[in-house]
Amino acid sequence: MDLLLDPDSWDIVWNNGPLTPEFTTQPLTQTVGQSLKIRLLTFRNEWFINTAYGVPYFQSILGRKQKSKASVDLIFQTEILAEPGVREIVTFNSTLSSTRKYTLVFSIKVVDGTVSAPITLTI
Repeated sequence: MDLLLDPDSWDIVWNNGPLTPEFTTQPLTQTVGQSLKIRLLTFRNEWFINTAYGVPYFQSILGRKQKSKASVDLIFQTEILAEPGVREIVTFNSTLSSTRKYTLVFSIKVVDGTVSAPITLTI
């Protein structure tokens, strides 16, 4: 059986296999990567159970005055490091286009010492 993580939705894709522990466990890098994608796409105050969860898009990023790329990078790096299971950011590259499209590509080292494949996010 092949266990895959869909690169667009970050959901688990099952291909012809049983639901047994050896087939239902994914590497920690993928688990934390999926949690990070959810965190980075959630607006702060959006989740009623924990209003401090998520990125402060309205509070610190979006608005009439365009923020510097460095300040937006710092916000995302802080959010990445706040995710349980993340030990450090191994690589971090971002671009901010003139149309205010922000793209970041990063990889992380998780608490078990493994390094994730690059994670890409476009906002």
